[in-house]
Amino acid sequence: MGRINLLDEAVANRIAAGEVVERPASVVKELVENAIDAGARRITTDLLEGGRKLVRVTDDGCGMDADDAVLALQRFATSKISDADDLLRILTMGFRGEALPSIAAVSRLRLITREHDAEEGTEVVVTGGEMVEVRACGCPPGTTVEVADLFHNTPARLKFLKAANTERGHCLDWVQRLALAHPETAFRVTHDGATVLVSPATGDMLPILALMYGSASARDFLPVAYESPDLRLAGYISSPRLTRSNRMHQHFFVNRRFVRSRLMSHALALAYGGLLPAGRQPVCAVRVDIAPPLVDPNVHPTKIDVRFSRTWEIHHLVQQAVVEGLRRAKLIGEATSSGPRAPALHLGDGSSWPGASPFADRVDEHDEGIEVHAEQPEVGEGSGYRVPSAEPAGSAGERPGRAVEEVRLPLVAPEGSELGQARVLGQVRGTYILAEAGEALLLINQHRASERVIARRLEGGSPSRMERSQRLTVPVSVELSPAETGAVEGSLDLFLELGFEVEPFGRSAWLIRSIPSFLEGRNYEEVFRGLAEELAAEDVSPGLDARREVALAVAACRAAIKAGERLQLREMEDLVRALAETETPGLCPHGQPIIVTLGFDELDRRFERAPRRK
Repeated sequence: MGRINLLDEAVANRIAAGEVVERPASVVKELVENAIDAGARRITTDLLEGGRKLVRVTDDGCGMDADDAVLALQRFATSKISDADDLLRILTMGFRGEALPSIAAVSRLRLITREHDAEEGTEVVVTGGEMVEVRACGCPPGTTVEVADLFHNTPARLKFLKAANTERGHCLDWVQRLALAHPETAFRVTHDGATVLVSPATGDMLPILALMYGSASARDFLPVAYESPDLRLAGYISSPRLTRSNRMHQHFFVNRRFVRSRLMSHALALAYGGLLPAGRQPVCAVRVDIAPPLVDPNVHPTKIDVRFSRTWEIHHLVQQAVVEGLRRAKLIGEATSSGPRAPALHLGDGSSWPGASPFADRVDEHDEGIEVHAEQPEVGEGSGYRVPSAEPAGSAGERPGRAVEEVRLPLVAPEGSELGQARVLGQVRGTYILAEAGEALLLINQHRASERVIARRLEGGSPSRMERSQRLTVPVSVELSPAETGAVEGSLDLFLELGFEVEPFGRSAWLIRSIPSFLEGRNYEEVFRGLAEELAAEDVSPGLDARREVALAVAACRAAIKAGERLQLREMEDLVRALAETETPGLCPHGQPIIVTLGFDELDRRFERAPRRK
């Protein structure tokens, strides 16, 4: 008997659904993109229980006739392409013809649609991939798709969904991204009957960014623009005052499709250079319209990744546009401009991408190019620190037979009692504390040491929350993304446990009334935002213990003394003594080494001194 089986259609559809539909936000993304491709100018998304119970997307687009309404629910049925050559010039959001049938395979789907000049519409009902009803109906022009009971027939997928507030946040994130890519379209989102997002059709990204990051942050966005024969770039980047701890707030769009791009993130980082504090990332919303033959959007089922044919040129042009934006804002000085203008992107056959520039009235022309010089990123900390040989490399020839050696310092921390008696000698590069303990020199990573000390205080707890909290004289408002807002709503018990007293303040802001006492004098807003960011991450388990572990580690990290922070001798001594009192002074809460030791016997050997008598 053969070992290869041909899967039946039901199983194949569920496998395809697994590639396209991960959570309610996936449904929102696909349905809203379909509405955009249909030419809609007004799109409303209604959610119940974070989209788990219902996702309804209504648009005023072109609509469909009865035949197309039925055909749209068949796999690989699409109006976006007709032959293989069309794959080389894709400018629509969807084109694979998998979204609707994949969604229908794992839900109860109802589609209602009517063309603008038709007298009646069509209603199609599909349950678990099986079409159960097709009938004529009365309805307004456009299309409405209702997706109810997502994953009702795949309980294994259903159990991986997060709380309703978290799923709502992910849905809102996708609508905001699509609104940034299509600012000429009006978007509205409701959740459990309450309006949670209204995006006006202004044609400009800035009002949407103000909705996402707060009206006060709007002044911190700087316009960027660039145009070449085959590429047009426009959008906004943040000033160094508005940063985040990760790249999740960098919104890149290629031909109006949201993508994750390490290439463009790297170009962005190089353009900022040393403007940003260590560990901070700029916020941006940058749209790149590029000749279709130069980009392949079909490298991932969800189309969130793209492949460029000339990666270096894309990298250089993004970097150049950002540098120009920073220069116009007088945040950086004049760059070297004696070099040639950055090479333009050409198709190779002399042809150009047809159509007027969507940024024609906003693009500034620059006659000179920019040559930007940036240092290579620092290598991350490894499992030890290397000390070069006492002899320079050139002196090896003066001592025949002697090789240049390398010493790898051990990471073993001294005993707590020994560490507690350590004599602090000073600070190295504002990052390491140099101390003497017993028969060794110690290099102590001050940030990780501070993390360990704070983590111990948090894990130990206090008799009452009042002793852990400090009331703010004036409450402080902090804007969060929808996903972060959902994470905070689902983890209020953890924030109270840490000492934060917060409450909703509008659609996306939180009012901080009390802060943990250990944050006095520290940037408590950054700690609160960092907690929200990490708790909203995809890999955080919904369980209370898992979220508590994440919260403690993040709070300790964000509140800890930073690398590069200058300390007084008394501060260093207090930190070393507090570290000695912890159970694991050698490892930070993330499992990374805190102390590197160098024995005096090793020093004697390196200086070719005779061993000391014990």
